[in-house]
Amino acid sequence: MLLSGPLLANSTQSNFSVRVLSWNVGEDAFVDRMSEFHTLVDYIRPDILLLDEVKPTSDELLLREALTGPDNKSGISWHIDFGASGGRQVGVIVSRYPLETVPEFAGKLDYARKDYDYISQQMTGLERTYQNWTIDDGIAANAAIVLAGERRILAVVFDMQCCGNDPGSWQEYRRRVEAREIRKLINAVLQRTKVDGIIVAGDFNAVSTPLPLVTLSNLNDKMHSNLSIAEVYQSDGASWTWDGRGSQYPSRVMDFQLYSPKTMRVNKGFIFNSELLSADEFEQLEFEAVTSKQLSDHLPLVIDYLWK
Repeated sequence: MLLSGPLLANSTQSNFSVRVLSWNVGEDAFVDRMSEFHTLVDYIRPDILLLDEVKPTSDELLLREALTGPDNKSGISWHIDFGASGGRQVGVIVSRYPLETVPEFAGKLDYARKDYDYISQQMTGLERTYQNWTIDDGIAANAAIVLAGERRILAVVFDMQCCGNDPGSWQEYRRRVEAREIRKLINAVLQRTKVDGIIVAGDFNAVSTPLPLVTLSNLNDKMHSNLSIAEVYQSDGASWTWDGRGSQYPSRVMDFQLYSPKTMRVNKGFIFNSELLSADEFEQLEFEAVTSKQLSDHLPLVIDYLWK
């Protein structure tokens, strides 16, 4: 069984664990396929959802409807923080626990002028007119502090620039810039206020070098040190999170969760793929093998963290 035993236990009943679902929802997964989205969330029962690549027209009301379902039998009152930067790729933080606004991530997160100018100059004329690649909407990142009982968790979600597998491409340069800027904002938060743990998640679009991943994880904060990568797999042992089958590009590990290892550790986790469900799970969820692909080209990561 993909979901069984302690992993399916409701972590909200424990004062020492938290379950995080992070997912690139491909702009509109919870709008176009609201029922499947609700079923998946209701089955996994995360405490925190970190959603990236949410288009701004998919507003909080639509997301809340998708989370609760038409009759809200669970009775959960979700707390939601919609990002304001990134244009079509907004980051959204959802929590069973109350959320505290993080001023450092509020509003549009502009690129430094030198980086903005360099990226603009490296783009072709056609690339500059492509709305999905505009840099005028700011860096696609958001953050909030989750007030989980007596503990404060800094939750950060982002979506980095896609494409550009050449290490010298402007796309890879832009990803490196985004990693540096997000890290700088995280460090600013840590200097301003105390948090007990950090969880950072999103789509790195890791098609070139691992430098953006290394950069973002290298906080150099005295209390929390560097961030660790949560190691998770699909139930068949595969590690890809982006489905490139049927395209000219191979399936890849694009999406990651990072956490502060001095205060937290991974208990269990997995990458959800509907193709690998058991017969009982297909019946319980009323999913088909293709449901994951229909929801998004990216697969959700589900991880249970324990406090040290």
